[in-house]
Amino acid sequence: MEIRYAILYISEAQKIMENITFITPTGDRPLTFALCQKWVKHQTIKPAQWIVVDDGKVPATQTIAMDNIYYLRREPQPDDPEHTLLVNLKAALPLILGEKIMVIEDDDYYAPQYAETMAAKLDKHEIVGIYNGRYYYLPTGGNCRAGNERHASLASTAFRRSFLPEFGKLVTTETGALDMKLWRTIRKKDRSHLFLDDDEPLYVGMKGVPGRPGKGGSHTPISWRYQQSKPDKSQKLLRRWILRKHDSNIYRDIIRGKLTKDNYKAYLSEENK
Repeated sequence: MEIRYAILYISEAQKIMENITFITPTGDRPLTFALCQKWVKHQTIKPAQWIVVDDGKVPATQTIAMDNIYYLRREPQPDDPEHTLLVNLKAALPLILGEKIMVIEDDDYYAPQYAETMAAKLDKHEIVGIYNGRYYYLPTGGNCRAGNERHASLASTAFRRSFLPEFGKLVTTETGALDMKLWRTIRKKDRSHLFLDDDEPLYVGMKGVPGRPGKGGSHTPISWRYQQSKPDKSQKLLRRWILRKHDSNIYRDIIRGKLTKDNYKAYLSEENK
């Protein structure tokens, strides 16, 4: 089933209950985007609006039935940069309706309590994020905790609508990593809150997953990040970082070759029966 192109209508009840917008840039990552739909579906608080901006050579498809998806097809352009994150985020900005905004990256893992936790913290702070984030390189078991005590990755950052004008300026600047630019912008203004999710991991940056490669050294097995610890050959660490056994087993099936870009539709159809 193709993701619908209809303009999303958010009812007043939804605005009161779930005034959250998710933004997911994607492209040519069918397996990971299918899993992303699963992680959005299992959130304890659902977004009133989920904007998916797709610039893949092959349009994305909806594999799990969900409401409130606004699918924006952005055809690849000859002058597109090698990595189109900023271009796709810029395309999403005029469509945002929510008061709380979260960038949900298509290849990462989000625990069911992620959105609820971030939304609650946004009641007290304009921008919130998880520091010392977890990175896991799926093919080899490479892993690390990021030493980012002064900022969070974009994929584990959330902000209020009031920050949108500044965010819009940031996505038009081609130099530097967007997440670091974002946190430098607000660091001196006492508007933000960074926290650890050690008690119950909420987010894992999954690297080396099938599909179009991402930007940054952490997407390669020889990254310096993964030289700091032993590879997780037994997947014990994976199970500690992803507490839901059912979810960690999905990633283990990718490692074992039981879940692939060729069979993911049948795999998920069986799961969702």
